Amino acid sequence: MKRLRSYTNKRFRSLTKNLESYGQLRDPEVLHAIRVDVKKIKVVLNLMDASVKKFKGHRQFIPFRTIFRRAGEIRQSDVLYKLLLLYEISGVPDSEIPKAGKSDVLSGAFQKEVPQFMTIVKLHKKKLVKVAGSVDKAEAKKYLKKKEYQIKQLLFPSFSLKDLHKARKIAKELIYLRWLEDRSRNDAFYKDVEKIVGLWHDKQMLMPVLRKNKAADELKRLKTTSKADLATLKAKIAKHYK
Repeated sequence: MKRLRSYTNKRFRSLTKNLESYGQLRDPEVLHAIRVDVKKIKVVLNLMDASVKKFKGHRQFIPFRTIFRRAGEIRQSDVLYKLLLLYEISGVPDSEIPKAGKSDVLSGAFQKEVPQFMTIVKLHKKKLVKVAGSVDKAEAKKYLKKKEYQIKQLLFPSFSLKDLHKARKIAKELIYLRWLEDRSRNDAFYKDVEKIVGLWHDKQMLMPVLRKNKAADELKRLKTTSKADLATLKAKIAKHYK
């Protein structure tokens, strides 16, 4: 499919550009962009795995997974600090923030690995862009329908908290691939699912830190807003699938 080939090529170009940028300047936003690029590449690989015989999407993703995980290690403490600021929580010592004292070391190590990461991208780009071009449009739409069914099964008529992360990942897949359809009829709903579950998940990340610091008031506040997130999600789901 020509459109998928073009999309895949753009994802590789973006990843290369962002790796080059981070190699020159340690910008946290660029690091985030690198992770988004890799997520989008993974979505394409998943689609190709389902559509092209003998193509092993997981195997092809393994080299990119290394880039994703390295970037995630650096971002972990930064994300938690931003959440503490967002929810106006103070008094949490740096020692309680995972990898807080290692971000500079991890960032420097990532910079040194950038040439190696760019080599990985270059080695895989040509082959994967070519495979993307061989995906049949009907197979791609069939894949989207399957994902729509999967997320419905996870969310409706009720959902389990342990399934929310998986539902969010599927919502992101559908958002990233929405351009495959002539109209994005469910786009707003999947964006709502991704955003609300993301907010809920952020709070779950903070709660262990607050428990450890015996921040009872802040913990209670997050639990209350977490319940509100879930109530909002349930209402969105009921309205969408009614």
